[in-house]
Amino acid sequence: MDENRPQFEDVAEVVRYQLSRRSLVGGGAATALTGLLAACSGGGSYSDKPANNKPAATKSIQINKANIPVPRDQTVIVGQGEYTVFDSFDGMIPNGSPSGAGVELATEPLFFLSFATGKLTPWLATEYKYNDDNTELTLKFDPKAHWNDGKPLGANDFKFTVMLLKDRPDLFGGGGELKEFVKSIDVPDEQTAVVKLLKPTPRLHYNFIAAIAGAPINVMPEHIWKSQDPTKYKDNPPVRSGPYKLKQAIRNQKMFVWEKDPNYWNKDKLDVKPQYVVFQSASKQLDQASLAFERVEFDVGSIDAQHATQLSNSGYPAMITTQFHDPNPRVMWLNCDPARGVISEPKMRWAINYCLDREKIGTSVWDVKVPPAVYPWADYPTNDKWKNDELANKYKFEYNLDKAAQLLDEIAPKNAAGKRMYKGKEVNLEIITPALVDKAEYAIANVLKADLAKVGVPATLRSLSGSVHDEKFQRGEYDIDSSWAGFAIDPEQLYTDWTSDKYQPIGKNAAGKNKMRFRNAKFDEVSNKLAGIDPSSPEAKPLLDEALEIYFQQLPMLPVIQTGYPQFFNTTYWTGWPTDDDLYEVPLNWWPHFILVLGKIKATGQKGPA
Repeated sequence: MDENRPQFEDVAEVVRYQLSRRSLVGGGAATALTGLLAACSGGGSYSDKPANNKPAATKSIQINKANIPVPRDQTVIVGQGEYTVFDSFDGMIPNGSPSGAGVELATEPLFFLSFATGKLTPWLATEYKYNDDNTELTLKFDPKAHWNDGKPLGANDFKFTVMLLKDRPDLFGGGGELKEFVKSIDVPDEQTAVVKLLKPTPRLHYNFIAAIAGAPINVMPEHIWKSQDPTKYKDNPPVRSGPYKLKQAIRNQKMFVWEKDPNYWNKDKLDVKPQYVVFQSASKQLDQASLAFERVEFDVGSIDAQHATQLSNSGYPAMITTQFHDPNPRVMWLNCDPARGVISEPKMRWAINYCLDREKIGTSVWDVKVPPAVYPWADYPTNDKWKNDELANKYKFEYNLDKAAQLLDEIAPKNAAGKRMYKGKEVNLEIITPALVDKAEYAIANVLKADLAKVGVPATLRSLSGSVHDEKFQRGEYDIDSSWAGFAIDPEQLYTDWTSDKYQPIGKNAAGKNKMRFRNAKFDEVSNKLAGIDPSSPEAKPLLDEALEIYFQQLPMLPVIQTGYPQFFNTTYWTGWPTDDDLYEVPLNWWPHFILVLGKIKATGQKGPA
C-alpha cells in the first residue's frame, strides 16, 4: 500500500484507485469515503425534525417488565416485523432463514463498508488484490478467525463456499457472477485463497463486502456443509463466526435470543457490550407497539415516526431519533415474462409509470418527506456520475393519467363492456408486497392501485408474510412487487442480475437474480462489457449510458421515492447509540453493521422491574 496515499478521498477516487491500480486493502487501513458520509448523515439525510427545537424533557418514564427469559439490564431488545421461520437458518433458499431476526449478529463478511463513515474495514479477510490484468484475485484471511464451534475459518471455507455456489444458480448467491467469472481457486496456505478467473473483472470482491445490509455471499463452514444438501439442511443452531450465538428461538413469543460468545475470535477489535440481544416481533397495532417502546419493553424499533414525534413532543426524556438516508429507493418490480400477460409489454410498464404520483407519495406516504426517484439508485452525491440527465429528460417520468390511458388504448383497448382486454383476456394486475398493511410500501402500492383503476386497470393488492412473499417473488408469481432495490458501488451491480442468462421461467426459483424475468439481448451485451472494466474509466461511461437508456425504454423496475429512515433508540437501559451528531455507524438493526453499534453502547445501570 502506498505510504503517501491520502486518508480521506472521494469514493470515485477510491473506486478508481482500487480497481484500476488493483490496490491492496490491508491490516488497519480504513479508507474514508467522504462522499458517502455527506450523503448518509447530517445535511444529506431526510428529516422532519426541526433544528435545535427538541421539547424539554418533562415526562416521567414508566418501565414495564419485558417478557424475556434473560436479565433485562444485560439485554438489548429489538422490535421487528412478523417472523414465520423459527427452526431454520439456511440463507441459501427461500424461507430458509428468518429475516431481521438477529442472524446478522452472527454472520460476518470479509469486509465492512460503512455508509455512515465511508470506511472500508477488513474483517474476516485482511486484504485483497488483483493481478495486473484482473484475471486473478488473491484474498488473505485473518489467522485468528474461527467459527463459533471452535473450528478454524479460512481459505478452504471460502473455496468450498464459492465452488459450491458457482454451479448452483438455484441457490441465493449461486450461479451469476461466480459461474461467469470463477475458473478455480487455489489455496496455497490456510489463510490464502487465489481465485483464477475465466475472464477479467475488477468487481468480484464486491460479492464479499457488507455494504447494503449483508454481503451478497457469506463464507460457510466447510466442515458443516460439505455433507449436507443445501436445499434441505436447516443449519440450526447456525454455525457462524460473529460475536453472538443463538441461545433459543421461542416460536410462541415470536422471539430470538442471542447470547454473547465468550470465545469470539475478534474481541480485541470488537467487544460487544450487551450479554444478550433479543429480536422480537412487535405488535401489529402501532399504538401498542409504540406504547411498548415508551414503557421500555424495547430498546430499538417498535415505534413508528408518527408516534415517535408525538412521544418526543410530550417531553419523553429517553428517546433518540437518528436520521439515515437509506441506499435503497422504494421501487416497483415489474414482471416482464410474457406468461404474465400485458405486464410484459414495455408500453404497459410505461403506462404504470405514468400512474405513479411520486410527489404525493414522497410527501404524504413516507414517514418523512422525501424526493421522487428517477434513477434506480440512491441520490447520493457519489452516484451523480452514473446519471445522464439528457436521457432522463428524453424519457421523462411524470404523473400523467392521460398519457397512461393513451398507451393502454394501444395495447389493451376496452371492449363493449368497458373492460380492458389483452389477447382475449381481461386485464387485471396482481400487486404484492412484504410490508404490513399499515406500512409505507403497502400504502405506496395502494396509491398506485387507485390510479390504475382511474385508467381502467383493476388490480388486487396483498400484503404477504415474509416467507410467503419471498416464495411468490422469487417464483415470479406476481405482476407488480412494491418493495426496494439499490446497489453499493456502481450500477453494474444491478445490471448483472438483469441479464437473460439469469432468467428462470415462472414457477422456478430466481434465487435473487432477475426477479422480474427481464430479457433483452442488447442489454446483455452491454452488461457483459461493463462487467470486465473499471466503472469509473472513460470507456465505461458510454456503456453505462447505453444500459441506462435501455432501462428507461424497457422499465423492468420503477423507482418511486428516495428513502429516509429515522431510527429510534431508548436510552433507559443503554446509551451511546448513533446520533445525527455522531453517526459513527449505520443505525439499522437488520444490517450486520449493527454489531459495531453494540460494541459502542454502554449500560446505564438501570435494573429491570421485579
